[in-house]
Amino acid sequence: MSTARLTERGTWLLVVCWFVAVDAVGLQLRGPLLSSLEAEFGASPALLGLVAPAGTVGFVVALLAMGSVAGRVDIARTMRFGVVAVAVCVAVLAFVPSFLVYLGVLVLRGVATGAFRALDRPLLSHLYPDARGRVFNLYDFAWAVGATLGPVLVVAALAIGSWRLAYGVLALGFVPVAVALWRLDFPELSGVERPLRLEDVRRVLGRTEVVGASVALFVSGGVEGGLFTWLPYYARTVLPPSTANLTLSVFVLGYIPGRLVYSRITERVGYLPLVITLSVGGAGVLAAVLTLTGTPLLVAVFLLGVLWSGVFPTLAAYAMSAVPSYGGPVNAVTTGAGYFGLAVFPPLMGVVLERSGVEAALSVLPVLAAATGLCLVATFLAVRRRGHAAPV
Repeated sequence: MSTARLTERGTWLLVVCWFVAVDAVGLQLRGPLLSSLEAEFGASPALLGLVAPAGTVGFVVALLAMGSVAGRVDIARTMRFGVVAVAVCVAVLAFVPSFLVYLGVLVLRGVATGAFRALDRPLLSHLYPDARGRVFNLYDFAWAVGATLGPVLVVAALAIGSWRLAYGVLALGFVPVAVALWRLDFPELSGVERPLRLEDVRRVLGRTEVVGASVALFVSGGVEGGLFTWLPYYARTVLPPSTANLTLSVFVLGYIPGRLVYSRITERVGYLPLVITLSVGGAGVLAAVLTLTGTPLLVAVFLLGVLWSGVFPTLAAYAMSAVPSYGGPVNAVTTGAGYFGLAVFPPLMGVVLERSGVEAALSVLPVLAAATGLCLVATFLAVRRRGHAAPV
């Protein structure tokens, strides 16, 4: 491979990872800000549970719409629009006058993010066709770095005087990506990314690998969504408030070494064996989290992050490797499934919390983690029975 090609690939990986990292900071502001939003706007726990779906519904809709036509759209125009629109929405969040407006802007921001991320993973898939597992784990490693900083940014903003400052700082983080996208030459996807026609839908999206990964990602997304939304809220019952707000950073901090390790071993160990092991181990640690306090709780939360960090990127790579010519649609379906789970389960947990308390709400998560493992075992057995099928 030429030096110019290697430089192009590396530059795109860096730009995409920067966007993903900054976007993750914003995602992880939401959980630690729930108490501040409750205090300022008087929102009930059930209403606070709508923060996760508000931030996700627009994202999933845009992701599915753009992903299905990834081989036809103007990639430069779409990704440039996405980063600028996200930055504007984040800046507006610093000035919202009510909780309902806050939810509305989260929806719009999700649409803009979905437009960008419908294309970034397929782009990397075609730039790195022989190393999707490694690159997707690095992609989500960048996400983990940003997500770790989200709660820290909340703590800093509150210490200075207002949670709104966090969104003002975050908006500036998208500027380098916008500048880079106006300077870079965009790779052409139309020659390698097939447009999804109606007659292709069943053959492509009905593949056992895609269906199994999507269902598992929906359930595992519930685990992540529940933790991202309610872990700090739960931790305030067993830890000092300042420490409780950092539990989410401790959890996502575990993603960093985890994804670095998985980026090296995924291709050798195998996608499904790795994720089955991680999900079963995560179920056990989640059960332990609900029984611990103090430092042991923080250690368990970190270990949980190490284990769960490999689930999403490895399953995304697994599904896309089965149908690499349709990376956009498969990315849309798998990522959308994960974010749908991220949106659906937190409000349900909010209802359980109001009726039975936060411990009862969190007890749903070990069950979801175990269900993820069972779904993947079923997928593994189904693919094994069917025999090897060539990638599409």
